[in-house]
Amino acid sequence: MAYAVFDAPRQITRSSIIPTQAWLNPLVSQLMSCEGQGALEAAVERLGGGRPPRRHPVRDRFFCRQQVEENLRHAPPELRPERMRGAFHWHTRDSDGKGTLESMARSCQRRGAAWGVVTDHSRALEIASGLDLEGVRLQRRRIRRLNHRMQDDFHLFQGLEVEILEDGGLDLPAAEREELDCVLVAVHRAFDPDRDQTERLLRAVSTPGVDVLAHPRGRHFHQRPGLKARWSKVFAACAGEGVAVEINGFPRRQDLDFSLAAMAAEAGCQFFLASDAHAPHHLEFDAFACAIAAEAGLSPSDILNTRQAEDVAAWLDHS
Repeated sequence: MAYAVFDAPRQITRSSIIPTQAWLNPLVSQLMSCEGQGALEAAVERLGGGRPPRRHPVRDRFFCRQQVEENLRHAPPELRPERMRGAFHWHTRDSDGKGTLESMARSCQRRGAAWGVVTDHSRALEIASGLDLEGVRLQRRRIRRLNHRMQDDFHLFQGLEVEILEDGGLDLPAAEREELDCVLVAVHRAFDPDRDQTERLLRAVSTPGVDVLAHPRGRHFHQRPGLKARWSKVFAACAGEGVAVEINGFPRRQDLDFSLAAMAAEAGCQFFLASDAHAPHHLEFDAFACAIAAEAGLSPSDILNTRQAEDVAAWLDHS
């Protein structure tokens, strides 16, 4: 029988690692001294012999926490998270969230919100345990009881994140859409990067009963760049149909990015800023959405989260 023969491990001594440390320590010190993304990229370019760092489309125009904090320091006070009256787009255990309906609502209230829009998934997104008609109606009963207990302290709207199918249709019939306070439509599958998906999105936002286009590109940090579409046409349709556009602050989404948000504002769109929270501690992700809105130069008057609950209710009734 043959046996494999392995070399004995080489003994590692202090003298064997000193040359590596001598080369590495100045590099680490230089990188650690960088303040901000621009300085870091400049240092990487210098260390790479003058070659600009390679940019990846799946990482482009994403903010780190330091950039978010910097943007918010210079943002108008009305665009800061603590000034948002409403907490929009979050999930509960009824679909793929971690918190109960009441725990999420009370977490919103503790953060200073006067109203919230719960938006669990519709049934087509099976991976997220989407709600069927019975599930939606059971949740509505709990929302009514919760609103009764909380009185004027906090008002909860029932929304649903409805799947946009590959042909632009929705997985929720018209009669069921009418029972909801707020209908978000979003893409979670069939992202084909080579296909122009303008018509798919146009059909979705022109469907009666749709209130919001959620995370429009469907991009995902380091995984996919998102949908390809003629965005000026999509945003013009949203403005014409009275459909708000969402700026999703979940860190790996950050969708829309600031350049497309500015384009949507130019088209006359209104916005919801969203945390897309799946647990109570995720609610703080609305800071990313606020930072994007500030970078895009949005006016607080274009952001529905800045309004009182009764104004949002009126907007939803007529959108």
